[in-house]
Amino acid sequence: MSMEAGPDLRSLAAVPGQYEIARNERSGILRIGKVGMQHADQVDRYLDVLERIVTETRARFGRIRVLADLRHAPVRTQEAADRMRAGNLRLYRAGDRIALIVESSLLKMQLRRTLVEYQNIFLSPNAAETWLTAGD
Repeated sequence: MSMEAGPDLRSLAAVPGQYEIARNERSGILRIGKVGMQHADQVDRYLDVLERIVTETRARFGRIRVLADLRHAPVRTQEAADRMRAGNLRLYRAGDRIALIVESSLLKMQLRRTLVEYQNIFLSPNAAETWLTAGD
């Protein structure tokens, strides 16, 4: 997944080496890429930014769709992983869809244990996008 600008893609937030968040202004899909947060304090700052974006996107589009590219994400500390999970549970709700793209079947299996109903994990960006937009 690439974050390059297109006519409908608008950059909303970025911290070099940690994350980029953009939104397709037509579909409302949030694209999160270049994820590099490893420590709890980085995750907390990211979640603060993401919460504002999710709130505004929900008000405008009525639901949340996220395509998160984790293919180059580093291993997080357990505390950072726990905070990310708690933040995701706080931000997202039934009816939302969060597609996580990973690069290995092993990581996919590991992440499966922490999924909730509105999240799914993919090795293929195309499959992730298809699932994300199904029924829309």
